[in-house]
Amino acid sequence: MSTFVSEQVKRLNASLTQSFEKHLANTASLSSLDEKDKFLLETSQAIDLTSTSLPSFEKVQEYLEKYSELKSIQDTNVSSAASDADSALEWLFVAKCTIAIYGQVFSKVLNLTLPISESIDYWNSIQGNTMNELYYAIQVAPCRIYSLLRNTISQINSTSSAVDQVKSLFTSSDYVLSQLFPIHNSTAGKNKGKTQPFKSFNAFKFFNLSSYHHRPLLLEIISDEVNVKKKSLQQYRSEQAATLGVLLLTPPQFNSEADFATTTAKETKNCIEVIKYVMESPSKAINNDNNIQKNPHHLQQQLSIMDLRGASANDATAELYNVVRKWSSTYNNKLHRIQSSYGMPSLITRYWIPALGGYFAGSIAVRYGFKRKEDILHWIQEIGKTAHDFVLNWIWEPFVKVYETIRLKDQRLSLLSKEGLQSDLDSLERMVVGFAKDNLHMSENELSRLAEDIREGDMSVLLKEYEKEIKNPLRNAIVGDLLQTILIQVQKTKVDVDLAMSALDKLLKSNELNFAFLAVAPSMLLTWASVSWFRNTIQGRTQQKAKKTGIPMKETLRRIERQLIVMEPIQKDKGELDEWSSSNDQHQIECETQGILLCEVHLLRAYARSLPLRNSTRARFLEDIRDLENPSLTNEQKIQTIARMSRFWKFLS
Repeated sequence: MSTFVSEQVKRLNASLTQSFEKHLANTASLSSLDEKDKFLLETSQAIDLTSTSLPSFEKVQEYLEKYSELKSIQDTNVSSAASDADSALEWLFVAKCTIAIYGQVFSKVLNLTLPISESIDYWNSIQGNTMNELYYAIQVAPCRIYSLLRNTISQINSTSSAVDQVKSLFTSSDYVLSQLFPIHNSTAGKNKGKTQPFKSFNAFKFFNLSSYHHRPLLLEIISDEVNVKKKSLQQYRSEQAATLGVLLLTPPQFNSEADFATTTAKETKNCIEVIKYVMESPSKAINNDNNIQKNPHHLQQQLSIMDLRGASANDATAELYNVVRKWSSTYNNKLHRIQSSYGMPSLITRYWIPALGGYFAGSIAVRYGFKRKEDILHWIQEIGKTAHDFVLNWIWEPFVKVYETIRLKDQRLSLLSKEGLQSDLDSLERMVVGFAKDNLHMSENELSRLAEDIREGDMSVLLKEYEKEIKNPLRNAIVGDLLQTILIQVQKTKVDVDLAMSALDKLLKSNELNFAFLAVAPSMLLTWASVSWFRNTIQGRTQQKAKKTGIPMKETLRRIERQLIVMEPIQKDKGELDEWSSSNDQHQIECETQGILLCEVHLLRAYARSLPLRNSTRARFLEDIRDLENPSLTNEQKIQTIARMSRFWKFLS
């Protein structure tokens, strides 16, 4: 149920409860109660009017039936004090049931405006668009042809079997057009609220419009049909708005300081009359000027000529029971008739074209799939294997290697071990020291200094001997030390290479983590890009959905702002009336304006259901809607609320 209706019912319930508590404080207590009084007290407490879900019609009907049964078997010989307590309990029970029915009627009338508003938006989307009008004509073509054939067969069966009469049905353009487009036939004969019999289809005006607009005759007929349906729905929506305005502007008032039973009886009977008044057919609410008069002023006129004095609680429950029982046969059936005549087409009518196209496309796809079944299975297997190998080889294993690198569990970039380098240095030192000891006959101190020089990379002693030996290479190669010096230099070269490799190894080890991340970076980048694309796609669809919903929301807010602006009363001196409108017209306009405002805000709340729950988007938007529903805010404050919503919500911009 709407939040506004819920709070309205809560206020009425609080007022009634407070008035009853004052009555108990000023009168005798309810110590001695019979079976009926206990039922009234327990049922009044059981009727919960503080929650968002009111008791249903069926539950209230059950309470009323039980009360009637107990009332019929009640003993009439009761004391005066008991009669006062009994009367107070009776009217408390009847008032609770009346408030529940009032809230249910208010809520259901408000909810019944949603399909009407959706149908009006549907016709607005079609009207004026040639492609949409043509597509609509194709959509409803099977229904029109079926209706033509059915009515023709019925006409043939109801008339004589003369060949000329049967032939005239198929050759009469007026008959065919009137059967294909019955909306023009039913609306063309309306005169002062009454539908006159129509026997010919007025195609002349459509020919004139077609020539003027340079459009085909069919599109002109379809355009006029869409316009007629939209205007009929707008008129019915105005009637519903007037009904809501009456319910809003004439609530019962239970906070009187007078006697509880008397005040409650009066307000309850008035509320029942209000409910019966809004449930009347529009034809019963037409004055002599054929204008619909559903407003508080007209209602007060009707109540003033009614004699509501002397009515008992039993009479009120009987009337309330009839209201509950007749509800389904009034508004529900009426809405069904309005929707079937002027509402949007059914789901089958709207979607049989894409369904038929999808069927043929699906059949072709299935046949192609069975023909290439083996190839498709192979493609699926290859895709699965590729995805598995990619995740295993390019995501999981590099990730594990990065982890092992961080934990120093894998020394993969070691080009040279420390032991190998040290053994090469020791070997070079021994070779040079041995050469110097055997050939140069150095002392132990000189050999120690030579060993230190060799460890620091100084090979000058060996190089001097090499320079001497190289002067006579052939002789010294055979009988000299040339080969030994050359081999020692080869060992030195090997040590230099090992030192270079050791330096490179240290460089690689210092950047090992960088290389590990570099190895896993491409696959992680590809994975991140894929996940981001998928997430953006999902979020884009959500934003697109919100933006698509924002279009009717924005139009609804425009209508609400317009109503808030035009409903400002024009102040005149000494109650002077506008020369263009009467007092009764002003009551009617005020009632319809308040009702339309309720309808638009309720429609906005229905649109809000499609908003995402993420980041409390829907909850925060409903807070703004609640500000528009708040009766304590002025029109200027509500207009500022609409401006804030337009600035803050991107899907409304």
